This record gives sequence, C-alpha cells and structure tokens, in this order.
Amino acid sequence: MPQHGGKKVLKVDKGQAQAKFLEALALAQSGSDELPNEWIVRTRQVGHASNATNTPLLGTALLAKATNKDINALALQTAVHRGYSARGVAKGVLVPMCVEHQIDLRTTGAEPLNNQPFFSKTQVIKDLIPESKPTARSELEFLIQCLEAADYLEGESALYALAAFLRVRIEDGNKATVLTLAGSILTLPILSGLTRDFINKNREGGRRGQALVAACLDLVHPGMVRADAINDPSRKIPGDVAIEITEEPNGTDLLIPFPEKHESTKESKNTTVVLSAEAKQKVVTQSEILQFAERLAAAGIGKGLYVAVDPNQADLEVEELTQKTQDRNGVTLRVITDPERLLEEAIQWSPFPLEQCLQSFPQLLVQRLKDFHCGKDSQYEWADLLSAAASEADLDQ
Repeated sequence: MPQHGGKKVLKVDKGQAQAKFLEALALAQSGSDELPNEWIVRTRQVGHASNATNTPLLGTALLAKATNKDINALALQTAVHRGYSARGVAKGVLVPMCVEHQIDLRTTGAEPLNNQPFFSKTQVIKDLIPESKPTARSELEFLIQCLEAADYLEGESALYALAAFLRVRIEDGNKATVLTLAGSILTLPILSGLTRDFINKNREGGRRGQALVAACLDLVHPGMVRADAINDPSRKIPGDVAIEITEEPNGTDLLIPFPEKHESTKESKNTTVVLSAEAKQKVVTQSEILQFAERLAAAGIGKGLYVAVDPNQADLEVEELTQKTQDRNGVTLRVITDPERLLEEAIQWSPFPLEQCLQSFPQLLVQRLKDFHCGKDSQYEWADLLSAAASEADLDQ
C-alpha cells in the first residue's frame, strides 16, 4: 500500500468512479423511494449553504467512498491518513459527469475544490472558517458532520447515498422551472383519469402523489396550503401538506362569515395548523395510518387527511379505521385510496365554480410539482398528457 510520510494513502480509480456514478445516477432517476432519507436531508441542507462549494465537496466524498470504501471522506489530499486526491476525483469524474448529464452542482468551474476555504488544504476541519463568521462556520460544521457520516459508508450504502445526492441535485437544480400551461378545459372525468395515470407513470419516490394532494387542497383552501420541502429537517408538523389559518393578536381567526367587515392590522399574526395531510404512493397498513393519527394528536392537530394511492393498496377498512382514530386520539381522519376520488371531492368542496376549478387545477399541479422537487420533465409530461387529451376531445366534437 502506498505511503506518504508514514501515512496510508489511497487511489480512486477513474474508470471505476465513472461506473459508480452512472450506477448511482440510474438509481437517482428511477423514481425509487428506497434511497436513504438521511442523505436526501443532508444533501438538501448542504445545498442551501452560502458557500456553493460545499455541494461538490460532499458529492466528491460520496463518489470516492462508493468507489473505494477505504478512503477518508474528510481528506482533500494524500498528506493525511487514508488520504486521496479529492481534487482529482472532482475534476476528473464528478464535474465532467455532472456536466454531461446536466446535473447542477451549484458551481460552474472545472475545479470547484480550488475554491476557498478548501484550496490547498489537506482535509476538512472546522478551523478552515473562523468563529468570527458564524453562518459560514455553522454551515461548515454541518458539512463536516455529513462527511463524518460518509466515512462509515461502504458498498451498497455508499452507492445509495451517492444516488440520494444526485437525486437532490437533479431536483433542486431544476426547481425554478414552472411551466405555464395552455388554457384548455377538460371535463372532470377526463381530468381525474389523466391525473391518476400521471402520478402512477413515474411516482418519483412518491413526490407526485404529494404534489397531487397539495394541489387538491389548494382548490379547497386557497392561500392556506403550506407544502414544506420534503425532508426538511426543520419541519415539526407531521405529514406532507398542512392547512394553516392566521389568527389576529386578540385570538380571533380570519375564518369569519363577513370578511369585508374585517379590518387589517399591522400587528403580528399567529398561524395555526388546522389540518395535516400525508400522501403515500406505496402500500400502507392500518398501523401506519394509526401512527400518523397519533402524531397529529401529539402535535395538537385535530383533523387529518391520509391519501394512500398505490394501485395495489389492500382494503384498509376505512370506516373502522377512522373510528379508531377518533376513539383513541380524538382526531378526525379522512382516508382516501383513489386519486380520482380525491380530485373529485376537492372540486366538490371548492368555493370556486366547477369551470374555474377545472381550469385552475392543472396549473396548480405544475406549481406543486416544483414545490415537491419533482424532475423538470414531470411538468412537460403533465402538459403533454393534457394537450393530447384536449386534442382528442376536439376531434370528438
């Protein structure tokens, strides 16, 4: 084994690294929901750092670990124990492969690890940024936590962590895209059928189902729907989508019969979550739904919606299930297992006329596809389905 000043140094074979990248990319693009949630969370948080170089540095370490399990994930050069040339992996494999496959690393240079504070350093340590810069220092410390966790990865776990990294960069790199749809209006049966087909064609790890729930709730509760970024570590509310109401400082909420009589105030307002929704595009059990109800009760949320829309979902005995959540937790829970029914009920209970709902929903879904970090092709796929249906409807007239 090569030695450098008495320290064990390692190499990352370029050809093997390229093969591992492509293998991880296939997993990232597969729509599988088996990718490790913790690495999706970590990658997304690193991707919010003020120093964009943190992102390619994490990607380099994950790629190197997926290729050679013995490397030190915190190393930048060979001058440390189990060191390797992180710069060589970034320049020779990660960056060109990401450019080829249009994956956003948040940096545009061919050698991102030449940027500060990593340039010419031997390994990543917190003292690379002084305490006098608290934000950047905190972001670096979180990156170090990620690299320390990465150092324990090997084999399939390293490959799946890299796949999670690539999935997030694909999603977040395209998050600014919001396609504007044509104004064709389809009938409710056609629109609901297209929606069912669309979310099942590529589930994208269940994110299409989550986007559907948010868009349906937008129809019923306009301006009140909060769809948090998936896997946001700061989230405290159970579920994927929440309905929030705003309260005045005196405790009077804004859901009053005659809003025109309400006078606005510049004082700060509090928000209260009155309903939280969970969406799953995989087969679930009664136990999982009961656990969701328990989390709602613990959070003080009295109303919930659980949408389980896997086509192979077994009968959940919904009436018995909802009675249990009421008796055990004091929670009123609505369980829906049919995406078409979800949309139909949302339109039924929407405060807007039918035609306006039919016209608005497709664009609402586009926005929610973006919010839930679905791939850029999702919006175009949805638009193509709508366009084809509209053309067929015109031919039938």
